[in-house]
Amino acid sequence: MKRLFILGLAAVMSLSVADVQAQHIQSQRVGSYYENGNIVMAEARTTLAVELTVEREVLVVGPYARYAQRLLGERAPLVGRDEYRVVAAEVMLTEGDHHFEPRKADYVAENAVANFEYPLIDKLSATELSPEAAAEAAAKQIYALRRARLDLITGELGDGGFGAGMESALREMARLEREYLDLFYGKRTTTISRHKFIIPVEEGKANYVIARFNTSEGVVAEDDLMGDIVLLTIRPSQMEYPASDIKGKVTYRYANNARVMLSLGGNELAERVLPIYEFGETVTLLAPLK
Repeated sequence: MKRLFILGLAAVMSLSVADVQAQHIQSQRVGSYYENGNIVMAEARTTLAVELTVEREVLVVGPYARYAQRLLGERAPLVGRDEYRVVAAEVMLTEGDHHFEPRKADYVAENAVANFEYPLIDKLSATELSPEAAAEAAAKQIYALRRARLDLITGELGDGGFGAGMESALREMARLEREYLDLFYGKRTTTISRHKFIIPVEEGKANYVIARFNTSEGVVAEDDLMGDIVLLTIRPSQMEYPASDIKGKVTYRYANNARVMLSLGGNELAERVLPIYEFGETVTLLAPLK
């Protein structure tokens, strides 16, 4: 499997037990009770959301790449590339009881591979050109465009090219030069996709395989063995909760301020401390909390 690329992720500082303990303890009343004249059936539950931002980079090798160093003085890539990399990740709380379901959001280019439209340099002569000769003709056009642009800017072509006309001419020259340069250095396109996963936390379950990832296809299903595991891990902290009164009549569920970590193939992508009710404690009190 290709080496994983994980870019653009902020470094995560480790949290001490004291940091976790210092955070506010969240609680929620559970069971059945009256509220505003109605019977409420409450159950404290936690649902997490994970969002992965994935970048796809496609490089199509230019047809004249092998001649770039000789004709233009700089090497061009000789091997194409189509790779995916995780550039950002986030773990958060979300409302509601959702089923686990991956969802692609934002725009994803379906046709990320750029095709070449050759400038008609071969039509300048009735003689069919070899690839090397066509590359030489393209290089001459590049240098000719650069000379014409310099002449236009320095005023060698007269006063007729100033103002809006000059700006238009310069833009067209830049566009043509870019087309010719692409024939040597290739075309590179980059697209971004965001993938969202909803994870209802289960009592006592600390690890969740939410997807897999590989550099050739990006985010794939969790049962695709060709990808590395995207793993969500919950590590509960040691916390002190209010003492429970056996004779009490009001029940609350206290959340555990747990460290929630997201990793890809063993490499950490994101970490947060979040209140997780499924790893907390249920207590019974004599009266409702104020």
